[in-house]
Amino acid sequence: MKRLAALACLLAAMVAAQAQQANRAIRGPLPRIVWRPPPRMTIQDWTCGPGGCARTPRPPFYFQREDTSGTNAKMYVRDARGRTWDVKFGAPVIAETFAPRFNMALGYLGEYTYFVPEGKVVGAHRLKRCHYFVHDGVFRRARFELRGQKNLVFLKNHAWSWTNNPFLGTPQFAGLKIVIMLLSDWDTKDIRDGEESANVGVFRVPGLNGPELFYGMFDWGAALGRWGGTLRQKKSDCAAFARDTPHFVQGVRGNMVQFGFWGKHGEDIRSGITVEDVRWLLPWLRRVTPLEIRYALKISGATERQAGCWTNSIQDRIRQLEAAAR
Repeated sequence: MKRLAALACLLAAMVAAQAQQANRAIRGPLPRIVWRPPPRMTIQDWTCGPGGCARTPRPPFYFQREDTSGTNAKMYVRDARGRTWDVKFGAPVIAETFAPRFNMALGYLGEYTYFVPEGKVVGAHRLKRCHYFVHDGVFRRARFELRGQKNLVFLKNHAWSWTNNPFLGTPQFAGLKIVIMLLSDWDTKDIRDGEESANVGVFRVPGLNGPELFYGMFDWGAALGRWGGTLRQKKSDCAAFARDTPHFVQGVRGNMVQFGFWGKHGEDIRSGITVEDVRWLLPWLRRVTPLEIRYALKISGATERQAGCWTNSIQDRIRQLEAAAR
């Protein structure tokens, strides 16, 4: 009897395993994308970004813990709706709020980020790095990034490489590299720099026919400044951004567009981009108006002067792309 019972359990396990395998075969792997057709951006889209206005941070904010990873001051808080936010202070705030909106308008991955001009975090005491920005719980100028959302699930241990991914040779992937250079984001670490250090990853998102795996770049805090190596690079500086702008497109050699960008894995970012790749991206760039760029920058915490400076330089860089594509 014991042998019969054991045999029955074994058969049941085999049937269950076969059923799971059959289900996997039916479902197959999730579709992988690096771009999707972007929406026609509304004022609400530019205001609230990929996360939408319904997810805007709602005070009061309650301290959870300080995040000591990376190089910038960060903490986790919970808002009045019980949602968890990663809150960052300092130079990256504007870029990390603006870039997801700009990426959304072009069809690329954008995280759920919001600029909060000021507020108070209940229970924020004995801080380490954050104490420079938070005094008696009061803060000014913070980037709030929503965590734990089922519509944008970050997959751990899925970092990839600029030289080894499913999209090599496609205009959509080349377009992502152009956007990175357009915004001067020099911090383009990938899996070669370690899983924890990489700023590229994969997110599970809803698609028209079920979940999809969205490949993209995140952590745009190094953008909108000066590209370069350790001694030259600078974050969120519109004057430095403007000085680099005349060197954005350096010409066309054969069918390859030459860029002046320099950053982490810079050769991998700026190489392999054809005139046809630029032509593919330009119609999407043309849909974004200077007024929209200026508005998105101001929503992200830029002053009127900064917004004008960055908008003019971004438009100048787009004109350089236009000239290269002729």
